[in-house]
Amino acid sequence: MLFFKSLAVLSALAFGAISSLAAPAPVTETGLVARCSCDSLPTIIATLKDDISVSVAAIAAITADNCTVAAITPIVADIKAHVNVAITAVVALSGQPIDVIIGADIDVNAFAAIVADLLVFIFVSVGACLKVCVSVGVSASIMPLLCGLGEVVGALIVAILNVCAGIYVGLGVAIYGLIGVCVSVIIQLNISVLINVLAIVL
Repeated sequence: MLFFKSLAVLSALAFGAISSLAAPAPVTETGLVARCSCDSLPTIIATLKDDISVSVAAIAAITADNCTVAAITPIVADIKAHVNVAITAVVALSGQPIDVIIGADIDVNAFAAIVADLLVFIFVSVGACLKVCVSVGVSASIMPLLCGLGEVVGALIVAILNVCAGIYVGLGVAIYGLIGVCVSVIIQLNISVLINVLAIVL
């Protein structure tokens, strides 16, 4: 009887060992970011530029007759909404491989040109609007709207620089060197986030 009991115990142990080999416990990997099917930075920027083109043109076309809070608020709101969508898309790229983030073999100067083009596109139009507002004496009521827009755009640039921190060296400096046409607008609106992150000289 003792023999059969011992045999049963050994069989149970053997079965347990075989079962553990056949179905190993799942291994959890920590600290890794799954590769995503996200849009690359150049694609995100191109999409944003296309999405805001109508509103950017509208803000550039503001005249003395319609330079009012009521007219400008919805235009600014539309641009900010699209920029916020872009920020979310950029942040989603954090920790992704370079080919996912950039999408192509683009050097720092070429990528800086893409970012700078977006900034010039927005702030040249904002500057045109601001000039009209100053000329008709309503800048005090319009400035907060334009400043708010500038800060959101600045947040996008910060997100881009953060994602690219391990890819490009001197990206901020390269961008600054390409936005001379709109630096005065950024300074006039005192967009501190852009002034700081791009080291704009006041």
